Amino acid sequence: MNAKTESRREKRRALNSTVAISWRDRQGNEKQIQMRAIDISESGLRLESTELVEVHSGVHVQAEQDGFMASAYVRHCTRRGAVAHIGLEFVAGTKKPFSQPEDNFVDYYELLQISPNAERETVHRVFRIMAARYHPDNAQTGDAEKFLLLTKAHETLSDPQRRAIYDSRYQDRQAQPIPIFELREFVEGVQGEQNRRMGILCLLYLRRRSNPEDPGVSLLELEILMSFPREHLVFTVWFLQEKQYLRMEHNSNYVITAEGIGYVEAGLPSNRILYKLLDAPTDEAVSKMQAGKAPDTVSKARVASISS
Repeated sequence: MNAKTESRREKRRALNSTVAISWRDRQGNEKQIQMRAIDISESGLRLESTELVEVHSGVHVQAEQDGFMASAYVRHCTRRGAVAHIGLEFVAGTKKPFSQPEDNFVDYYELLQISPNAERETVHRVFRIMAARYHPDNAQTGDAEKFLLLTKAHETLSDPQRRAIYDSRYQDRQAQPIPIFELREFVEGVQGEQNRRMGILCLLYLRRRSNPEDPGVSLLELEILMSFPREHLVFTVWFLQEKQYLRMEHNSNYVITAEGIGYVEAGLPSNRILYKLLDAPTDEAVSKMQAGKAPDTVSKARVASISS
């Protein structure tokens, strides 16, 4: 029995869901389209589409409803009336479940590294640059999983209605203080004061890096982000101003200075938690500072004291 006959005898499971397919045409243009999934087996997927896809094309599949993504190539594409039936064969080892948080929420603004206030043109421009970088056909930086997430982000943020629904969910996740500041190390004695100083500078660093057009943070925002009353922050802010690590803008918001940035970066080699907070592009705290709100999930590991 040949491989083709064995493939036909594979157990297939009927589907009635929509999947996202992306590929490059002969001219090298990036194309994405939603197709209806007909059935699936261990080795492949059958689809129904209004658009033809050239046989042997390499494609990338994201089946959100069925919880998997994969790379594949087109085995056949046949026009049947107004629609085409397309057969895909999965590339061995590429089919895998989504690696998303338990609540299935992905921060698209952080993923695209843009402000939540970004206009549609900005979303499209940034997506094109990042899609080219992470497209699986890029031998140097290709990443199929990240490319598919970028595609989903672009589809959501480019559509006004879908973006409004997404933004409502996004804002619901912004309302809690950063848990790390609730640790004893930020509360008691001189060590607590020293850690609060570095904590404020880290928040201002994140804001300036992620939102350079609006890098200021108000004292009220610092209260919310750090879960401290302003009376506990006044001395800290005064000290940082005297050291010229931050300054107050005309609108009474605080911004980090070049001296402050240098101070924070000098402390990173001896503090891996802060290094992760500031340097990891997937850290949720970075994205939530873009909106000027409080992240709700940050590691609760101890933060070592960094003296002033």
